[in-house]
Amino acid sequence: MTSRMCTFRLAGVCLASLAAAGDTALSPRSKPADYPVHDSAKTAILAAAILPPDQVKKMFSADSAKNYVVVEVAVYPQDNRSFNVDLLDFELNTGDQFVRASEPADIGTIWPSAKNPSIGSRGPNVTTESGVIVARETDPTTGRPRTSVGTYQDVAVSNYPRPDPPPPSRPSPDQSDIDAKIRRMALPVGPAIVPVAGYLYFRHPRRKQDSFTLNYSNDDVSVNLMFPK
Repeated sequence: MTSRMCTFRLAGVCLASLAAAGDTALSPRSKPADYPVHDSAKTAILAAAILPPDQVKKMFSADSAKNYVVVEVAVYPQDNRSFNVDLLDFELNTGDQFVRASEPADIGTIWPSAKNPSIGSRGPNVTTESGVIVARETDPTTGRPRTSVGTYQDVAVSNYPRPDPPPPSRPSPDQSDIDAKIRRMALPVGPAIVPVAGYLYFRHPRRKQDSFTLNYSNDDVSVNLMFPK
């Protein structure tokens, strides 16, 4: 009876681990060596590959390819030991700066109100108005009609609140699908007992880079995965 209970418990643990691995839409490759770079992090082997911009554009969107470096990361726990996956432990070395992995939920549609936080705030508000005045009249000397043209300009300062902008439009169904896909294909966080894989999203550096290094650091464990140019 005890043996059968242990078997059921072990099966439950395995099923739970498989369920955790199934939370991501991306499956790890057969072995770490299938990735361009891999190295040991004591209780697991980390492997990674950078997605080409064309692939990111096709998979997500042109904006995603322009603004983010997408890295496929796989974690292979070793010796039946658990490995805790935390986004804060990963950063991308671009050569002149270190970029932390972005939260998948923060990647997607930027609402208009976020782009212009001054909308709806109090003054001082400065408004200007200018125009052209065209006048037609009769010349008192010759009795002939004549046309005169002038311009005007007015500047006003007030402390009244700016008018509220129209409500932003909701993301298109396509954009909503992209946002959901970005979250679904992200590297799953939390304890991993079986191999897991997913994407990490790093803000693209301002300068064009030829090489990147994915750094992992947690307590006394440090791994540097240098991607080939």
